[in-house]
Order: sequence, then structure tokens, then C-alpha cells
Amino acid sequence: MSRLSIKLAQEIARRTMALLPYNINVMDEHGVILASGITERIGLRHEGAMLAIQQGRVLEIDAATAANLQGVQPGVNLPLYSQGEIVGVIGITGAPDIVRPMGELVRMSAEMMLEQKAMLRSIERDARLYEDLVQQLIQRQSISDLSLARWAERLGVDLTLPRVALVIRASGSLLDQETGLSALQQLQYLLADFGYAPLLARPTFDEFVLLLPALDDLNRWSPAAQRRQLLPALQVLQTKTPLRLQAALGHYFVQEGGLALSYQTASATLQQAVGDDILQLFDDERLPVLLAPLAQGWQAQLLCAPVERIRAQDKKGVFLPTLACWFAHDLNLQATAQALNIHRNTLDYRLGRIAELSKMDLSRLEDRVQIYIALQLPALLPH
Repeated sequence: MSRLSIKLAQEIARRTMALLPYNINVMDEHGVILASGITERIGLRHEGAMLAIQQGRVLEIDAATAANLQGVQPGVNLPLYSQGEIVGVIGITGAPDIVRPMGELVRMSAEMMLEQKAMLRSIERDARLYEDLVQQLIQRQSISDLSLARWAERLGVDLTLPRVALVIRASGSLLDQETGLSALQQLQYLLADFGYAPLLARPTFDEFVLLLPALDDLNRWSPAAQRRQLLPALQVLQTKTPLRLQAALGHYFVQEGGLALSYQTASATLQQAVGDDILQLFDDERLPVLLAPLAQGWQAQLLCAPVERIRAQDKKGVFLPTLACWFAHDLNLQATAQALNIHRNTLDYRLGRIAELSKMDLSRLEDRVQIYIALQLPALLPH
């Protein structure tokens, strides 16, 4: 298999002929013409290129010499080097005395393109290795695997550094169009410069995960500090993509396999995300996220029964807001009455009716917990 691709050979020929009024041939390491301004020559073996490869030098061919070689015209053939090895030949068709001065410039330009392509391949290969590492880290409950540690070491990734998962989801009508894929690829390039690369992966078609440093300058886990740092960066990122972005930051776990847990909490938070906020934190939405699985089964019906009994009899629609306000003020009666702008006696009456209608004893911790959970579940139920 040729180390010089047909696509790259064609690109070299196209760019060079755009600058010079001469035909350019690009041959592989076997002397086969991969690209040429004379299309009928493509695929033929160029004996001059083969000689240039065998002798490892610039080979000039005049009209007399060309007549004795197969598939050759007068010109100059220069070996192309990549990483110290000959990978092909570039030829300029024309009288050697005329095209000779251009030879080194043409070769230099072609070899620069070869090196650039090799560098891009290296960057893409490294990006895939980093992405595969991130995929392993967010899926494993244990990272003590020696092969994983060696893999991380080769990439220069310190697995002992405390990290937390940020999941970013892209959405919008653009994803249903042909340009949607390129928009996602462009977003991935932007995320690579987000400030936390190279620990970036794309677990699903429209979601990305970044593994971020978890602790602040004082070596503490501070969700508030993370929010202050991430929110402006995400807002700037949103201005650079036509896709709608929503992000969720997971919880920081100290134990082994904590990145997998952090990723799970971030994903779960994103699944429960409502509204237009670009960033949500698991630590801010802890209870709704933890309760979400209960909203999908028979448990929800049983848990919500007390609230449904209240709603059925609450003609004026005051009991449930009163109950929610009471919980919001940590069961402080005076603060609740003030917040509702009602007399304390009115509040006592309402709480009594709430207990009566719900058939729950609000003085019992277990009943309080159940009715509090029941108030949270409706927002989690499928719409």
C-alpha cells in the first residue's frame, strides 16, 4: 500500500500547477503516477521516477533520454522525503534547463504538505487515543487496571488528579440537516480549545463529555466556584455554534471509579434539565435527580397519592402552595406565614386541612418525608 495517498498526490499537483505553467506528476514510492495534469498518464509507471527512487537523487531527463524510457517525457524528477524516507517523486514536465530552477521550490512545497498531513494524522491519532481513554474512565468503576495506567502515562495523563465530568448536549433543527454533522464536528474542535482538552470524548451522537479539574485553588470541591468558572466559558461557546447547548456538571467523587459516577450524575442531571439554563449542577438539583427513577414506575403513583387527595379537594388551590412554602421555609411556621402574607392561625388551619385531606400525620417524620417527595415528583413525570 502506498504511503502517499492519491488524494494528497492530487492536492499537491493541483496546488503546484496553480502556480506554475508546467505539468506536474506525482508518483508513489513504486514509481506509479498518482496525479498528473495529463490525466491519461495516471496509473502508469514512470521509469524516470523509479530511477530517482533507486538512486536517491534528482534525475533530469532530456529529450534524448526520454526517447529511451517508457512513459517518460523530458523534465526533472525529485524524490519526496517524509521523516527521512523516500515516499514518492514529484516531476516537472519540460526542458530541464528551463524547469530546473523551480525544482527545489516545488519539492519543498510538496514536502511541507506531506509533513503537515503527517502532523494532522498524528494529532487525529492522539485525539482518538485521548477519547478512548476518556471513554474507559467514564465507564469503569475501577481504574486500577495496569494497562489503563500505562495507557494514561503514555499520553501524559495523571490519573490521580481529581476530576469531575461535564456533559454537554447539542440540539436544534440543524442536526436534522446535512450540515448537522459538520456543525457537531466544529463544536468538537471548539471544545478541544475549551481549556480542559485533551480529556474530551463524544459518547453519543449529540453529547460530549469533558473531564475537568475538580478542586479549586484551595484544594476544595466547590460547585459554586465551578459554576462561576464554567458559565462564562459556556456562554461564549454558545455564540460560536448554531447548535443549542445545555450542560450539566456531575458530582465529585473521591473513591476509585469516581469519574464513572461523576459522569452518571452529570448525565442524569442533563436528562432532567428543564428551562433554558445553559448550565446545571447535580449538586443544585440533587434531590430531583435522585428521585427521577421513582417517577417512572408504580412507586410514583403510591408516593403521589397524598398530594392527589389534596388536589382533588383543594377548590381554591391554596393548600399545595401552602405546603410547598412550608417545606421551603424548613417547617418554620412564622416564616411561612410571613411569606404567604397570612395570619399564623390561617396557616395552622390550612396545615390541619392538609393533614386531613392527605390522611398524613404532619408531625411524623416519615409522613413529612413522603409528602415532601410527592411534591417533587410531578415535575419529574413524563410530559
